[in-house]
Amino acid sequence: MPALIRTLIVLLLVQQVVGVFQETADTTKVVLNEDQISSTFKQTDKDSSGFLDPDELQLWVKIMVDSHLKESVPGAKAEFRSVDTNRDRIVVWDEYRVVMKSLHKNDEHVYTEQEQKHKFRQADENGDNVLNQLEYVAFKNPMTTSYVLHRIANELLDDFDTDKDKLVSMDEFVHHEASRVDDKDDKEISTLRAMEFKGAIDTNDDSFLDLKEMKDYLDPRGSNFIMNEARHMMHESDLNKDRKLSLSEVKENYLHFQNHKQNPVIKAIHDEF
Repeated sequence: MPALIRTLIVLLLVQQVVGVFQETADTTKVVLNEDQISSTFKQTDKDSSGFLDPDELQLWVKIMVDSHLKESVPGAKAEFRSVDTNRDRIVVWDEYRVVMKSLHKNDEHVYTEQEQKHKFRQADENGDNVLNQLEYVAFKNPMTTSYVLHRIANELLDDFDTDKDKLVSMDEFVHHEASRVDDKDDKEISTLRAMEFKGAIDTNDDSFLDLKEMKDYLDPRGSNFIMNEARHMMHESDLNKDRKLSLSEVKENYLHFQNHKQNPVIKAIHDEF
């Protein structure tokens, strides 16, 4: 089908499709869900101390990740059926682009079209320039799909690897030009990057990052991701700095603990570094 005709068909159907997305869009202010917070706190407080230690906090992160993944796959399948406007059981770029432009025309906090198209290509496992349902699920959940995660990690490794030895040194990681345009002379950022390199990514302590370490760092189901997110949650929520969280501290910072699309953990699952 010629591209122009396909686009016209998509435009005719787009208003019906957008309604499906708007019903599930997370556009309202997130309010504290007392029952959810209290239930998960009790579930993760394994020693019934009334506090969450760093290990118990990792369990909270795992629960959030598992819950999100359980919900995201059927959601992506439903979205696939909506975006597939001509019902040919595949989605081409034009179908997706037109629907997303209509849905997010006033939303500045989305991927650019160039970024979305790159993600679309990454999810196209067989390289036929269209996405079937399984590939579309991968497109919407790139960090939890093995072949897409491999491609993302490989691209990142290549981008950081300035001397092209298929390894990333600490210097390459810390002083990566493309990601340091606005803070290349900020010593604090350099220190934080070095700490991240040594403490979270270089798991075999050989002073280099390989593809496996990059993948492990990015994988939201892996121990590195869970440990790092738990550490961030502790840093943000431990108001009295006693290295444990009370229920009141969790409730005070519920946006980091409650299941919603703007939760930093949930956003990190879909963030390619």
